[in-house]
Amino acid sequence: MEITNVKIYKARQGGPVLAYANVILDKQFIIRGITLIEKDGKRFISMPSRRVRSGQRHFRDIAHPLNKEVREELTEAIFYAYEEFLKS
Repeated sequence: MEITNVKIYKARQGGPVLAYANVILDKQFIIRGITLIEKDGKRFISMPSRRVRSGQRHFRDIAHPLNKEVREELTEAIFYAYEEFLKS
């Protein structure tokens, strides 16, 4: 899997949400709506999710990495793009 493009969008609200990202994989598959979050001095991504019918506060990721290595690669690429976005 190759991350072929990352597009960053500024968050409209303040708080822990830094920005949003869309990621294209292998020039063929897009994941929209990844949230970049900074909380307690730690940065991480939150994958797109939807509310589960059985609970008011329960969410399930719509798309997500299947292992730690892919999540780390995705997180690194997104935050690199975010840093470049801040420079522009």
